This record gives sequence, structure tokens and C-alpha cells, in this order.
Amino acid sequence: MAELLNAGETRQRKQSVGAMEMQGPGGTVRTVALEEMTDADRALAAEFGYKPVFKREFGYLSTFSFAVSISGLFSTVATTFSYPLYAGGSSSAVWSWFISGAGCMCIACSVAELVSAYPTCGGLYYTVSRLAPRNYVPYISWVTGWLNLLGQVAGVASSEWGAAALLLAAVSMGTDGAYVPTTNHTVGVMAALTVVTGLVNSLSTYWMEKMTKGYVIFHILVLVTCCISLLAMATEKNGTPKHTAKYVFTDIQNTSGWEPTGWSFMFGFLSVSWTMTDYDATAHITEEITEPELKAPWAISMAMLFTYVAGWL
Repeated sequence: MAELLNAGETRQRKQSVGAMEMQGPGGTVRTVALEEMTDADRALAAEFGYKPVFKREFGYLSTFSFAVSISGLFSTVATTFSYPLYAGGSSSAVWSWFISGAGCMCIACSVAELVSAYPTCGGLYYTVSRLAPRNYVPYISWVTGWLNLLGQVAGVASSEWGAAALLLAAVSMGTDGAYVPTTNHTVGVMAALTVVTGLVNSLSTYWMEKMTKGYVIFHILVLVTCCISLLAMATEKNGTPKHTAKYVFTDIQNTSGWEPTGWSFMFGFLSVSWTMTDYDATAHITEEITEPELKAPWAISMAMLFTYVAGWL
């Protein structure tokens, strides 16, 4: 079976096959010469029987930057950090991230391995069709496809809502509280941001790669700048002295209303679980990546490791 071939066998088969017959829309069959394709496209044609149509522009940096952008560490922590603080205090924020993040890393590494084996833009939807027992493929693929769609819809909506809330909060702070955002204002800004991001994502692969490449550098600079600012402003003079290590790692305060406290403590997992998610997003651009079987899994695992460590710190 094609999916069980190792890398060496795949290379041999790519060299031995000169052309592929592929069925297009309307049932028309056409022949595509493999020598006209890139190495990655040739591998997909020999392995799975179709020719990718996207231009492969993404390299190591832009792919890694794209994977980091999915988590959006700074903005997602800013919009969800209140949940662990309400649920169990500072210790919930620290230990929930440490424990849940380790579990998320296991999932991310598993997804990275699958993407390495099946570097197609179909992502897990396509992978399931290759790995699941044949009799159950339609059912499992149906469930996977719908869960993926619902996750994308909910993920985009929550991300845009969080971005709108942060922007309006900045406006409120800039006016010393004179402006108070309303729900209608937040929804309006959220809708506008959704349209803008939709237009941006409609650009060609060339421009998407250029825009994405610099994101991770900008993101790291923002994180470092904010960390330095918070540490510098955390003084007794400003009324916000630094807490002790004992307080940070052991203080438990349940103000969520949930009982018992152990149950409430676990609500702190929501923050990291929402941040370290959508691991297979990079899989959906694998046909726009050069050497996707190497760069895509590397980007997924390294981006999630960066998110895990930087988020916990």
C-alpha cells in the first residue's frame, strides 16, 4: 500500500513513474508529466494520485511564523488569563499551564508526525481516510470534517471577538475611561475585523508568505517589551509590589463560584487549551510549503514548544 512505503521506496517510485493519469472535474482524464512538477508535487502525485495547484512559497521561517500566529500567544493569554485567576488564583494560572501545556505538546507532536506522513492541504480530514479502517472511513471522515469546520468557525469568531475587545479596551484606556465600550460596539468591530482578515487571507501565496514571515519577530518583540514593562512597573511605589515565589506557586483563591475548589481549579486549563490549539492549521498550507514533509512538522512542534515555554514563563 502507498501509505506504508518508506522514504526510500517513495523516491524510487517517483523516479520510476514518468507520468500520472488524473481525473478532473466532469470525469475528464488528463496525463501530467512528473518531470514538470516540483519534488514535493511529484511525491504527492506518485503517492496519492493528484497534482497540487498551489505555488510553494513558504520556507522554514515563514512556516514557523505561520504556526506561531495560530496560537497568537500574546493576545490569547491577554483575553483568557482571567479564567485561571478566578478559578484558583495564581497557582491555577501557573500549574494549569504547565500540566495542560504538556498534554497539548503530546497532541501537537502526534499531529506533526501525521502531517509529515501526509503533507496534503486536506489535513486530518484526509489523513483519517488513509489511516482509519476502510469500513469506517466515511463515518469518521464525516465527524472529523464537521468538527474541523465547527472548530474553525468558533475559533475565528472567538479570535475576532478577543481582538475587538482588546482594541476597544485600548481606546477606553486612551480616553481615561471616558469611552466605555458596549456589546454592540464590540460586535461591530468584530465584524469589521472578520471582513479585513478574510480579504487578507484571499491574497496570493506570494504576499501571504511575505506578510507571515515577519510576524514571529514582531510577536516576540511585543512579548519581551510587555514583560519588561510589567516587571519595571511592579513596584510598591506604584501600589503593585511583586509577589513572592510562594504566593505565585501555592496561593489558591476560588472566586469563580464553582465548588469544590479542586473542580474550580481545573477551569484554569481553559486558557492554555484555547491558546495551544488548531495544530493542524499548518497542514492546510502544506501544499504551499517547499519540502512540506520536513518543514511543516518542524514548524508545528517548534511553534507549540515556543508557545508552551513562553506562555508558562
